[in-house]
Amino acid sequence: MLRLTPALTARVSGLLRLLLLSGMCLVTGALSAQTSVIAVDVYNKKIHVESGGNTKRPVGGLAKVATALVALDWSDVTKVPLNTLATVSPTDLQIAGSNSLGLAPGDQITLRDLIYAAMMSSDNVAATTLAAFVGNDINARRGRGGDAIGTFVGEMNKLAAREGMKKTRFTNPHGFENSRNTPFSTAADMARLSMYAISRAPFRFYTNQRSRNITVLRGGAPITVPLQNTNALLRRGNIDGIKTGNTPMSGGCVIVTEERPGTVGKDPTSGANVVFRHRMVAVVLGSADPFTEGLAVLQQGWGGYDQWLQSGRPVHDAKELLGTF
Repeated sequence: MLRLTPALTARVSGLLRLLLLSGMCLVTGALSAQTSVIAVDVYNKKIHVESGGNTKRPVGGLAKVATALVALDWSDVTKVPLNTLATVSPTDLQIAGSNSLGLAPGDQITLRDLIYAAMMSSDNVAATTLAAFVGNDINARRGRGGDAIGTFVGEMNKLAAREGMKKTRFTNPHGFENSRNTPFSTAADMARLSMYAISRAPFRFYTNQRSRNITVLRGGAPITVPLQNTNALLRRGNIDGIKTGNTPMSGGCVIVTEERPGTVGKDPTSGANVVFRHRMVAVVLGSADPFTEGLAVLQQGWGGYDQWLQSGRPVHDAKELLGTF
């Protein structure tokens, strides 16, 4: 049985108890019944901690991970540079539901800075303005008009389907539950999305900075707007992402990822020395204390991972792997 250290037990108020079963740590009675968690190692897709991982629930601002990925993929395909200016519209503010950075109609901001604002400060207007710009461009290239935001959200759901996120439905680009249909996902699906996000080197630039200044053009005059990353776990150890979320329906949510230094081992087929990489993703949904629980789940994931490696990386059940969970 894998037990919590006294220090870690104290941080989670004595509530976490993990059971090691077939190399997977199953959280039992540890978190609120309303909390879903999962920890998966990126390069093997092995699940090391899981509780309620397939439960559908609102995920708040974690939806912006898909928003940023759709925008980055669109830019790659169309070659539209991310220093292109987009204009905030009154409609963008109405759809967003909140405006933490105080953006105003007529403000102009680059697509790159919109991604920074959406990912670091979780700004809803930035996410909506980005989606409107990209959605309009997609509609124009397809030779049709219509709802730009709807087109963009359609691309978010196509991305989800491509990544095997079968229990996810995005309904807006920001994740706030103010659309007619409530958006939802699962901890396992958000881990799947995170795997793709981590594979995109440009994406990591938008999630691993504690602070950054962006520029807004208001009436043609530049205004410097400081951003602070909402991820309080950033730079704890080697944590370099990914995203937080917190809405009345989602509760506290966080995705964290950490990479450890590579190790050299023998390739089982050729016998040659190869470098093995090690990275963990942990997802916590619906928590009253997402940063404490996110760090606890991440650390427990590494504990299970180390034991799994030492035992020869056995997989006794296909459901121990994220792809078939």
